[in-house]
Amino acid sequence: MIFTYTLAILLMFSLPVAAAVALRRRVAAPWFLFLVGVATFAVSQAVHLPLNAGLTRLGWLPEQTRDSAIPLWRTALLLGLTSGLCEESARALGYALLPRWRRFEHSLMLGLGHGGFEAMVVGVLAAASLSSLAALRGVDLQTLALSPEQLTALAAQLQVFEQGPLSAALPLLERILAMTLHVVLSVLVWRAFVSRKAVYYLVAVAYHAVANAALVMVSVSTDSVLLTYVVLALLLAPGLVWLVRLWRQASLSPSPVVPWKVEVAAFLAAARKELLQQWRTKRVLVVAAVFILFGLFSPLLAYFTPQIISGVEGAEMFADLIPIPSAVDAIGQYLKNLSQFGFIIAVLLGMGAVAGERERGTAALVLSKPLPRWAFILSKFTAQTVVYAGGFLVAGLGAYCYTVVLFGALDFGLFMAINALLFLWLMVFVAVALLGSALGGSTGAAAGIGLGGSVALLLAGNLPRVGPLMPGGLLAWAGQLGALSGTSVPSNSGAVAAAGALILLCLLGALAAFDRQEL
Repeated sequence: MIFTYTLAILLMFSLPVAAAVALRRRVAAPWFLFLVGVATFAVSQAVHLPLNAGLTRLGWLPEQTRDSAIPLWRTALLLGLTSGLCEESARALGYALLPRWRRFEHSLMLGLGHGGFEAMVVGVLAAASLSSLAALRGVDLQTLALSPEQLTALAAQLQVFEQGPLSAALPLLERILAMTLHVVLSVLVWRAFVSRKAVYYLVAVAYHAVANAALVMVSVSTDSVLLTYVVLALLLAPGLVWLVRLWRQASLSPSPVVPWKVEVAAFLAAARKELLQQWRTKRVLVVAAVFILFGLFSPLLAYFTPQIISGVEGAEMFADLIPIPSAVDAIGQYLKNLSQFGFIIAVLLGMGAVAGERERGTAALVLSKPLPRWAFILSKFTAQTVVYAGGFLVAGLGAYCYTVVLFGALDFGLFMAINALLFLWLMVFVAVALLGSALGGSTGAAAGIGLGGSVALLLAGNLPRVGPLMPGGLLAWAGQLGALSGTSVPSNSGAVAAAGALILLCLLGALAAFDRQEL
């Protein structure tokens, strides 16, 4: 079941990008429109969620949709209307700000970005929800301070673990249908601009509202998840037929098609070139030296700290206050050192990945081979991933051996899991640094953007609800694994999924920025 849900969430992330890639191989649709779609969804929810919360405080929407005194049809209709108004208005704002990008294929890409980002958000929330529910398995729910309605809802949610593994395919199917609907709605709003007829915008709002209202009514009035998806497919059918007919009639801008084998071969050659450059510029040795140093130094520092303090004149009295060091202290020191210095290295080495080559003129030379721009960006991220993975491997093995020698037995699998979480945490900032390098006009500007984005992510970890899903949630989970040394620790797969989504969005942002630059 864990495998099937993991696969479903990975597909929620990858299918929108795969659909965008397939579209770009047929028509000229730039990547930045995908990110515009991402932005329109984010803006719409920034208005939609507070709006629904305000209507709930006014008593227009119930706090619990089930067993509410407010008629279900009214609740469903109001929820659908707020969703349609907010999302379609945000889409219209995107088109209004992009007067040069109003071709049919552009509306398809914007719709894929809007629906694709929603699928990613749903995937992250699904992973977080499953982690929270897994921690409650086997717990007597009556001991929790919850209302009867909340206990009933929680018991219903826990039934997900009683279903078969293939049940994970249903949320994925729902996201595919929803993403297709978002593409239809995006094209409807696009028609409002190119035909100068507001009726298409009103139709998009009404279509969105009716679809959402119907799904709310069906999901609340019946426990059949399959029936909900059947209703969604029936509602999607007329819009999909209209979209296919419009596709056949539209005048599309074809994109030059290069065989996949040629592009993949170019990517592999670029990746080899990047790895060779990492070696010749001594970056591999720098990363390896820093990681080995702190991998070996962390357990030694934890072990000898009491002796170091007792050897300092005037500080002997404090040595007795320090508890006897253990493997937990060694792991804590390891996490602290690698997170601090790994973060600095990721920003410093990543800031010149694209900006540096653009300044030296080597980027234009490499791309003339020809090399696809996506291969240029992904080869740099791939090379850095390999280098940092090697650094974590040698650091982890060194720290493990010294910890075993100094403190005794240590669960190897547990320690490798801690390293995996720390590695994923670092790769988020590697992707942010690469995005900054693609956006910055110079190496200095790239460093500023990368550092600013990284600091913003670190500060976001302090937000009340979003914080546990930020990269800091990975460090917190790794710290809990080390502190409790093998005992049952609640997982935070939501942070893992969010890290994957952040990496993917940063890579798309870097590609979109680099794709539009003249070299």
